[in-house]
Amino acid sequence: LLIIGVLVGIYIYIRQPSLVKASIINELKSLEDILKNSKQNNFLYHIIVLSISAFLSTFVIGIPIIIFYLFYEGLSIGFLLASFINYKKISGLLFGTVFFIINKLLLLSIIIYLLIVSINYSKKIIINIKNKDYRISEHLLNHLIKMIFVFIIVMTYDIFIYFLGNRILTYFIFLL
Repeated sequence: LLIIGVLVGIYIYIRQPSLVKASIINELKSLEDILKNSKQNNFLYHIIVLSISAFLSTFVIGIPIIIFYLFYEGLSIGFLLASFINYKKISGLLFGTVFFIINKLLLLSIIIYLLIVSINYSKKIIINIKNKDYRISEHLLNHLIKMIFVFIIVMTYDIFIYFLGNRILTYFIFLL
């Protein structure tokens, strides 16, 4: 799904009118100033997405939301890479790859981990209900500990991105 999302993101960018592409390229021309004068703040966004995903995954219905979010992240990565490639060809691809590694790689790893944990939790709950073995609270506690672990990693990552993300990216701006 992640790969399909990337391909769909590239396709969506290609299908944009020339005016939209020109506007995106115009924004990319000022990327160096944006990186030097601002910070990336994803705290609230990630807290909301993770809270909803974690809460709904305890009721087994969160898995489709996590899958959709994984697809959405892939779509945004594809659109972003296509934008950078259209802007500066190979060097744009290299900068887009660096941008992806710094801003998205750990987050995607966490989303995949969250998906795997949620699927395993759902299987255990369904098997327990089927076998009338009601150790659900044990599985729920284990799942909640894993969700807390995910929150801690993502918030630490967001702190890193907030203070150092743009600063690191400015070292690679020469690619553009």
